This record gives sequence, C-alpha cells and structure tokens, in this order.
Amino acid sequence: MNRSITLSKNKHKSKRLRISIRLKLLLVASSLLIIPWIGTQYIQEMESYLRSQQEDALLTRTQMVAAVMQTRPSLFNTQTVAPLPTTRIQHVFVRPLHSRIQLDGYLDDWHQYQERMQVFNSNNALKGSEDSSFSFRHQLGTYGKYLYVIFDISDRNIIYRKPNQLSLHRSDHLRIVLENKQGKVKHYIITTIAPGWVNAHQVTDDLISPQPVRAEKRIKGEWQETASGYNIEIRIPLSLIGSRLSFAIADVNNSDNREIDTLIATAGLTRQDDLGTLMFPSQQAEDMISRLQRPLTRTWVIDLHNRVIARTGTLVKTKNQPDYDQPEQEFSFFSGLMSLFYKMILKQPATEFHDELLNASRLNSEEFKNALKGDPDVRWRQTPDKEVNILTATYPVESNGQVIGAIAIEQTSNSILLAQNRALEILFNLSALAFLIAAIVLLAFATRLSMRVRRLRDATDQAITTDGRVVGIIEATNDGDEIGDLSRGVADMLERLAQYNRYLESMASKLSHELRTPITVVRSSLDNLAGSDEHDEQTIYIDRARQGIERLNNILTRMSEATRLEQTMQSEEAVDFNLAEVIEGCIEGYRLAHSNVTFELALSPSHSYRLTGSPDLIAQMLDKLINNAVDFHESGTAINITLNHTEDDILIVVANKGPILPKQMQANLFESMVSVRDKKGEQPHLGLGLYIVRLIVEYHHGLVVADNRIDLSGVEFKITLPRHSSQTKS
Repeated sequence: MNRSITLSKNKHKSKRLRISIRLKLLLVASSLLIIPWIGTQYIQEMESYLRSQQEDALLTRTQMVAAVMQTRPSLFNTQTVAPLPTTRIQHVFVRPLHSRIQLDGYLDDWHQYQERMQVFNSNNALKGSEDSSFSFRHQLGTYGKYLYVIFDISDRNIIYRKPNQLSLHRSDHLRIVLENKQGKVKHYIITTIAPGWVNAHQVTDDLISPQPVRAEKRIKGEWQETASGYNIEIRIPLSLIGSRLSFAIADVNNSDNREIDTLIATAGLTRQDDLGTLMFPSQQAEDMISRLQRPLTRTWVIDLHNRVIARTGTLVKTKNQPDYDQPEQEFSFFSGLMSLFYKMILKQPATEFHDELLNASRLNSEEFKNALKGDPDVRWRQTPDKEVNILTATYPVESNGQVIGAIAIEQTSNSILLAQNRALEILFNLSALAFLIAAIVLLAFATRLSMRVRRLRDATDQAITTDGRVVGIIEATNDGDEIGDLSRGVADMLERLAQYNRYLESMASKLSHELRTPITVVRSSLDNLAGSDEHDEQTIYIDRARQGIERLNNILTRMSEATRLEQTMQSEEAVDFNLAEVIEGCIEGYRLAHSNVTFELALSPSHSYRLTGSPDLIAQMLDKLINNAVDFHESGTAINITLNHTEDDILIVVANKGPILPKQMQANLFESMVSVRDKKGEQPHLGLGLYIVRLIVEYHHGLVVADNRIDLSGVEFKITLPRHSSQTKS
C-alpha cells in the first residue's frame, strides 16, 4: 500500500511543470532586453555613419598627399631595381636603429626590435631539409655608416672549422652575397674555429665549393654559442652594399666528411637577379609627407613593385601627445566620478595592439594593388589580436599619365569607439528610468517569494515544540520551483524526525526489558535460597544470583562507558605512532579471542601509516567495530580489515558478510542507545558500541560512515583519519 502511494506521488511529481526561481527571474528580467536592443540599434546606425565619414575624410587626405608627391616623381626612381621575378626573393625596407649595436653575439641590444625578427626554416632551404630542427631567426638595421645584422641559429650539432684548414665551407658558416655600389656581386663566408670574434672572407661564386680569395676585415662580428645553437652578430659598412643582399646559413652535421647537409637562405644566391632587394628610407620623401602628417595616422609611400620607399607616423598615441579626440569640458567631482565609472564599464580605445604591418617592407594587400592600377581604394582590416580595426586609404601617384607609385594613409577605429562611448554615456543616463521600472517589478516578485518562504518558516516552527518534539506535519505544496521542493523536503524531514523521536521514546521500555531479566534471576535465586536447606542447592542459587548481579553490573558499566570515555579524552595527549603496528597487534589478539573467526588484513607494507592521536583509543575503536562484525558476520566467512592511505588521510575499512543495514537506520546508527539487533544474546546490547566509535573518530577529527556493501552481501564501516590534526580537548 505504501509503495503504491509513493509511486502515485512520484508519478504526480513527474507530470508537474517545473519552473525554477532562476527561470522565473530570468523571464522577468527579460524586460530589460529592450534597453540594450534600443542602444544597439542606435549605436550600429551611428557606427556605420561614422565609418563612412572617416573613409571619405581619409581618402581625401590621401589624395592631397599624392598630389604633393606627384611634384617629385624622381623620388620614385631612387634605388629602383628590377621587378622581383619570384615571390621567393626577399625584399627588405631597412629601418634605422635607435642606438649603436655592441658586437657581442647576444640579443640584448635587439630586444626593443623583437617584432622585426623573421624566421627562416626548411621552407627556405636551398639544399637539404631533413633536419626540421635546423632554422634561424634574423633581423637587420642601420646606424651611422653601418648595417648591423643578427642571426639566432637553432642547431643541435655545431661543427667548427678545423685549425689550419684552408677551405672555409666545410663547417657551419654564414654566407653573404651582396651587390656593391658598382653593381658587381661579391660572395663572403664567415666561419670560425671557436666562439669569439670573427671576420669575413671573400670567396669565389661557386655555391658548392667556394674558394677563399682574401680576408675582408671590414665585415666583422661575434660568434656566440647558445642553449639551442649559436648567434652570429655582424656589422657591414654601408659603402659595400648596393641594392641587393642575401644571407644563408650552412649546416654541417658529419665531422668526418664535413659536407653541407642543409643550406637555408633569405633569398637566392646563384644569380644576381635572385638576390634579395634592399630599400633604404628616402629622406626627401619622408620629409615631404611629414609636413602633411596628422596625429595618430601612418603614411606609406610605395613604388610600382609594392616596395616601401618611405614611412612616417604612428597609430599609437605617444606619452606626450595630446588627446585631440577628447572634448574640452569643465571638471567637477561628479563628472570625474562618472567618467571613471564609464571607463570601467565601457571598452576603451586600445593603446597597445599587434600591428602586422608595423615592419612591413612590401605591401601586397588588395587596396595597394588597386592603387597601383590607378584606382583609389579604402579598406578596413582587423588586427590579429582583434584589439582594433585599421582603415587604409590608398591613392595612385601619377607622372605623365603613368602610375609611378602610390600613397597609403592608415588610421585606427579608436575615434569611432570614442564617439560610441559618448553616445553610450547618454544612453545609460536616459535608461535609468527603465531600470527603475524593472527594479520595481523585480522587487514585487521578490516580495512574493519572501512571503512564501516566510509561510514555510512559520509552518516549520509550529510543527516543532520548544523542547524539540515533533507535534505536527507540514502540508507539502505542489509548486514546481525550488521553494516547492524545499517545502516537500522539509515535510519529509519532519516525518523522519517524528519516526526517530518515537524510536527514542521506546528506548525506556527497551532498557527496562534489559534490566528486568537479571533482576528476576536474582530475585528468584534469593527466594529459592531462603527456602532451601541443602548445601548443593544453595550453591546453585547463589551462583545464579551472582550471574544476575554480574549482568546488572555489565549493563551499568556499558551505560557509563561513553561518559568515562569522554572524560578520558579530556586529558588524553596526542602522540605520533604507527597505525599499522597498532592494528596488526589488535588483530593478533582477535585471532586468539575468536579462534573460530577468520580475520584478513590488507595493507601495503611499503607505505607509511604514521598518525597523530591516541593508539589506545584507536585500539578501543577497533575493538567495538570487530565485536560488532563478529556478532553480525555470516558463519564461515572472513572479516576483512583494509588499511589504505592518501597524501593527507588514512582510511580504515572493516567489512563482513551478513545481514545488511536497514535504510531507515543508517543515518542514526552512530547515535547513543541505537541498536538494530533482531534477537537477544548472552550479553546485553544497549546500542553504545558504535556511539563510542563515533566519539573516538571525532576526537581524531575524522569521519566514520556505515553502509551496505555494493553487492548487498554485508556491511562495511569506513573510517577516514587525517594524518596530522590539532587535537581539541573539549
């Protein structure tokens, strides 16, 4: 009958529509979506308009700069080289360095130019590519009369040149191929017998077996080993360099045959047209566009082959640069506070972002190609880190009706973001009324929820008296939200508490029953003793009376055992001891005391089971658990004791096969005077043994749990004890 009622309740519960409080609040708060929707519509319309205005203004300015540059067409012929026949050939727009580089072979002086580093690997190999770990990073720059170059080579096996060896190419080395001012190609090799100061040697143009010609002491540098390979830092006089330059790193791995295994180059080495091209900044072009430069814009000048001739300006605001986009306004405490608030909640213009064109030497995107075809263009692009959008406007530069180059001006979207933020500030101020209305709606809804919770609290108070007795029940509601679940949970809890109270109230009769039997034995023995004259019968009655008194004494002793234990723990001092040794000693005693019972202990002898606590109390706890297991275990089966550990805790498990625990008593099993025995035995059982176990475990700041085994073949008790804990004497 009870089972059918439970199924009916569960069926009714499954049909109930479950709407949680969170969902209800979400539905109510959805009314606030009208505010961001209106703001989004407004801002989107304004952003499109501002973008269009910025595109028109930037293109007009680009056209003006292009008109000025058309007056100096000779600037586009300076350092002009032939068109690059392949995309493999490298072109470098050489940028100046801020200070002189110290030739020491370290990267310290180059850290401020880290973004200029270029990586060359097996994709750039002219010979071999089996060793994927061999690669190098490279950058260069000018200062004064010199070109400074750094190479960071990753090489697991460095092969140095043999002392007194004539050939220069049978070791790891750097090759330099350049076109001089007279248009002639020169080949150089830098190698060394050990790390340190190095000079270049001019060699023949044979790529396989170049022969030394003479030492070139004007090209010098430093060779230093690193954790991943080695660095080469060199200096070349600008007087030796024309408009073409290539570098290559040769890797030799076999110290016996000393053949070149891999040759990775920045560009071709064999033909003059294969060499990489160099473009040094045109000072005249940069002076002309600097006079027309606007703050927070960047201007490029490119030739017909997309190569950079000049560049000025920056897209990032410098420290001393004024805020041209910030409107002038009177400062007050309130305005300053509101400004700080809006800066916290609104996205601010990015002052740092990854600019992929910062060190570009060639501009090949579509807008530049269109400008070189004679078509002005404007394009937006997003930076790789997605911090800002950059607008680029390009315009062709013509001479005698022919396109000779192009001008490009870039500007970020930070000005648009500032305008959007100002609009959002106005929107936030006007939205205060909408938020106020929504707050009133939410307050009314929250008030209703609080009333329901208050009613549940009042009903709970009425169900329990001041002395803790359960005198009523709570009528569970059918609401499908969390408060409904709470009311049903509280009703179920009160019902279980009422059952437990009834169980405790029955303990008086249980105790009187335990006392009645030995008292009856003593009384009947004394009565028989008084009526008997024979010595043998008197002896029997005296023995029976003595047994009854001993049983009464055992009952009283067990009733006071928990109290004595609590008093003992008040003065017990915690010590460090080996728990495994204590348990092993106890089990040896159990095997002698219960010779008909098998005890199996499982532990790892290689691990430490050190514990801070009381070994005597642990032994007493184990006595109670073993006695309980012996009483309930199935005859012929073993009692298993398992000792395990973690980094911070030690786990003791006592398991036996036999009857399982009733579900309704699992939570109360460790309370005082609680017993689940079905039949009486020789010894009185008042339900205090497991209560004492709980006291000892709590003294050690541990946790004890009783549960049925997974296969329902018996019961297991799990005790978790921390290795080290501060004992509290209370």
